[in-house]
Amino acid sequence: MLSRQFQCHGCGWWTVAGEAELVRRLRKLGHFRRATDPPTEMVVELLNSYGPKLACDRCGATGLAITADDSGDRGEWEQAVVCELCREPIPAERLEVFPDARRCVACQDAADRGKSFVEPEYCPKCGAIVELRVSRGGGTTRYKMFCTGNPPCRL
Repeated sequence: MLSRQFQCHGCGWWTVAGEAELVRRLRKLGHFRRATDPPTEMVVELLNSYGPKLACDRCGATGLAITADDSGDRGEWEQAVVCELCREPIPAERLEVFPDARRCVACQDAADRGKSFVEPEYCPKCGAIVELRVSRGGGTTRYKMFCTGNPPCRL
């Protein structure tokens, strides 16, 4: 499993990111907008090229130190895996049975029952998820896409 450790030189903040988190961070830089499951080799290549542009979660400084993570040394401190649909942590018990699980039990159960999940759309400017909301104004009800980034972009 692909994972990397990020560390900020400025404030000392650090975290370990799995492949799904790496893809999410690269999406913020404008990559993988349409790819729902990009190949690992592509993730590694883009991380090597654009990794220095990633920002610290605490202070916002760019130029994080990115190193390969030795997951065998963490023991009980294994990284939480996040569901690709609801973004909630997947329970460790599920990961013991299905180590490659990418969805929590509720989302996987809904998918197995035939409920369709619509892949989220991403802002073309910042890579944040875009929401469909009712547009303000009189007359016919219109819907418009709004960026959920912080601060939100104007689409």
